[in-house]
Amino acid sequence: MKKIMCILFMVSCSTVICQETDSLEIIEIPASYADRTGEPFTVKRDSLYIFRTPDVFLVNKKSFLAIKNVYQTTIQQDKMTKELVEKYSQTLRRNIDLERSLKINFTKSDSLDQIVYNRTQAVLGNTQRALDYTLHSLEKATNSLELIENTSKRERRKTILEKVLIGIAGFGAGVIVGISL
Repeated sequence: MKKIMCILFMVSCSTVICQETDSLEIIEIPASYADRTGEPFTVKRDSLYIFRTPDVFLVNKKSFLAIKNVYQTTIQQDKMTKELVEKYSQTLRRNIDLERSLKINFTKSDSLDQIVYNRTQAVLGNTQRALDYTLHSLEKATNSLELIENTSKRERRKTILEKVLIGIAGFGAGVIVGISL
């Protein structure tokens, strides 16, 4: 009977002292929770948890809100950084496009300069030929003028000489006529 009493006493004590597992909810935290992002589990008082993760960090509400604010600020800064990088990338793309168009314009300008250069060389060649022809014509004209000048000097001398000869002949005829009379 002592044994029965002892057993009854243990059963009654165990029901009084022990928690009832039927009324408690056991929450299992899976191992994948360690790699999860987002809101953490909120732990309730008088609940049972089974952690399958290698590490568990307990943080009070104040610390959690502070960490959450830092996280939100970091995300906003990341958004600002992302926007800044996107704007920089857009500006860089636009500058690359402008550089390409500038190269195209320089190429066109160089080809136009080459065309202008070629045309200028052709015009200069034609001008040089025209100047050479003009110089040749001037030399011919100068030679012709020299011939004409020499011819006119000879003609003047000839006419002066003829006049002198006519004067001498007239004087000689007058002397002859005067002597003969």
